[in-house]
Amino acid sequence: MKHDTRYVNVKNAPLDFDISSAVVYPNFVTEEEGKSLINESAKRLKRRRFEDGHWDSVITGYREVELSTPNEHELNQDTHKDVPQFAKAIHKTRKQLADNHFNKSNNNHIQWLPCHAIDLSAKGVLKAHVDSVKFSGEIVAGISLLSDAVMRLRLSSDEWDSDDTKDDTNSDSSMNSSNTNEEYVDLYLPQNSLYVLTGMSRYSYTHELLPTGSTFELSRSGGEGDDDDTEIEVIRGRRLSIIFRDAKKGKDNSS
Repeated sequence: MKHDTRYVNVKNAPLDFDISSAVVYPNFVTEEEGKSLINESAKRLKRRRFEDGHWDSVITGYREVELSTPNEHELNQDTHKDVPQFAKAIHKTRKQLADNHFNKSNNNHIQWLPCHAIDLSAKGVLKAHVDSVKFSGEIVAGISLLSDAVMRLRLSSDEWDSDDTKDDTNSDSSMNSSNTNEEYVDLYLPQNSLYVLTGMSRYSYTHELLPTGSTFELSRSGGEGDDDDTEIEVIRGRRLSIIFRDAKKGKDNSS
């Protein structure tokens, strides 16, 4: 499956933005696969309440749970009949990421962190942040379910790199950005899509969700401008995201 450049609007991006570092695959999971992820997440979130705020106030109005799966060996066995569909959808996503967003010589040695399901209420907020670089590695990706959304990337006001030693044990550690620069990149994340942030977008840009009613300009050329541009008003309701991260190399992240 190929990503679709129409879903990443770079019209307001800095001149040196690497367009390969932020991609969106629309309709990546089927309706049936999406429902299996929703149902499994609902079972695990059943006893959890929506929280008012993350420890650093980056996210509010959310619930989160680890979405562990059978090991990769089991998932690779075509004859293994008992693997649940949600786990197969996770395996499918990891294979897509490994085959297309990692060095070919290393994609058999990727250590994946457990997936996290984040249930964001309709009134929930996800502010600008950079995901932790202490434990997670080269990639941040997510399947969007229940609701469409617009993700905005802005150049981080701080320097973050893979050698960061900030004292933080949370796998989704974050930092607030006070960057008010008018340069930004928008990603349109419809239901059942997969977004992928690597390289520049992973380490040097913050990401956030825009509020409901925000607009996205869908362009056939992915931001070059043409007569077929379509402005979409995105109504964001309750949103479930399944987050994928690889482990930082050299770290023992077994769990």
